[in-house]
Amino acid sequence: MAMRYVLMTVLTCAAVWGVIALTTSGAQTYVVNFDHTASLTTQNNGAFWLLAAVATLITLSLCRFVVFGMPALVGTWCEGNKTWLYAALAGGALYGVLYLM
Repeated sequence: MAMRYVLMTVLTCAAVWGVIALTTSGAQTYVVNFDHTASLTTQNNGAFWLLAAVATLITLSLCRFVVFGMPALVGTWCEGNKTWLYAALAGGALYGVLYLM
């Protein structure tokens, strides 16, 4: 499961790097000719929007994991470490009482 999100993160970084590389310098060397009648501006915009769409979809997928997957993972971890969490909570409360006195 972790490998899936590592791969998505790497693809996101590659897409963002590609967008930056296309927009900053030498874009005509990276673009494949769409059609002989297409202008260079159309080609640059097409490649930019394609890479931007890939980066957006991967980012949304990662956000979906954070919103829906993380609560389940945290809940499972909390159930397994309930005694340590209660001990930390009690210690914090005791420290707070002693600090405020």
